[in-house]
Amino acid sequence: MQVVTRYLEGVPLITVFVVDAGGVKVAVDPGPAALHSPLDVDAVICTHIHLDHCGSAGHLGKPAYVHERYTRHVADPSKLYESSRAVLGVFAEKFGRPLPNEVVIGVSDGAKLFDVFDAIHTPGHAPHHVMYYHRDRRALFVGDGAGVHIPELGAVVPTTPPPFRLDLYLQSLDRLRGLDVDVVCYPHYSCTRDVELLKRHREQVKTWVEVLQGRLDLPVDEALRLLAKEDENVAKVLEAGGLYLDFYLRFSVLGFMEYLRQSASSS
Repeated sequence: MQVVTRYLEGVPLITVFVVDAGGVKVAVDPGPAALHSPLDVDAVICTHIHLDHCGSAGHLGKPAYVHERYTRHVADPSKLYESSRAVLGVFAEKFGRPLPNEVVIGVSDGAKLFDVFDAIHTPGHAPHHVMYYHRDRRALFVGDGAGVHIPELGAVVPTTPPPFRLDLYLQSLDRLRGLDVDVVCYPHYSCTRDVELLKRHREQVKTWVEVLQGRLDLPVDEALRLLAKEDENVAKVLEAGGLYLDFYLRFSVLGFMEYLRQSASSS
């Protein structure tokens, strides 16, 4: 497996995995349009269509596989880009404007791609999120459905920007039970054989709920300080700062708090 890391402002933004799938070279999450560079691949798999993961699919000019209900947003990404700008602001502009993709193939839950990948619909982070299990390698490509894994900090934090669905996120993690996984591959930022991270991440998410519930009027920075007291992963990212804090952690807490507010108001 070939690993290509894309950097934004000197910090790793995403890891692209080029995997052999029965003689077909497949790029898993090719990265944002602004950081595009050629890849020797035959096809592209996007775990989801967010700009930092799938934005350069059209630049590669290869068949792109995405969730079956969202193919139109990769074939014509103009609305996707504008909606991303509304949520992410300057970060969407840094990721760049995607190009249309001429060949987009819809992936259904349970689909088998290239005789080696099993598709697992795992919403929560986004409704179009799909994880891919490579049976021959026993490798699970988790996209943003199991957090951000930052080896240099020894930390994992949720990736839960708005609009986030906590209920679906937890259900998606539960779907992974029973898979024979040897390796977990995170596009942010590496593969690991510590598969227990998946279980620990689920407990981490529950801890975030316990800390934030009843404190939903707090500013994001104050919520982060509270979380850091209960979650050493948050404390490590707060200390490191930079893109890890400003893009991943702040947006994740914002998504968490918005979901909890909506749940409280509807109950």
